[in-house]
Amino acid sequence: MNPDESQQREAGEKDFHKADLNQADLSQEKLAGADLSEAYLNQADLSEADLQGADLSHAYLSEADLRGANLSEADLSGATLSWAEMAEAKLANTDLSDAKLRGATMPDGTTHE
Repeated sequence: MNPDESQQREAGEKDFHKADLNQADLSQEKLAGADLSEAYLNQADLSEADLQGADLSHAYLSEADLRGANLSEADLSGATLSWAEMAEAKLANTDLSDAKLRGATMPDGTTHE
């Protein structure tokens, strides 16, 4: 995360459209309703993060850690979640249409093929 993005987050800003957050530590962050569409979150730690209602459409989340994250009502349509870890994530009413899930570990512990 670059300094501008860090300052935005501290100020409560929730617009991270196309942000480069690769390998960022966002564990336990409160990002409910945030715009993370088309953001780069490859290998990011989003474990236990609150992403309820967030827009993650077309985001890049390859190898991201989403264990225990609240993704209820989030938009993950078209997102790349290859090899992401989503064990125990909350996915109630989550839009995963056209998401790329190859190798992703789903909330029930199964691996998507």
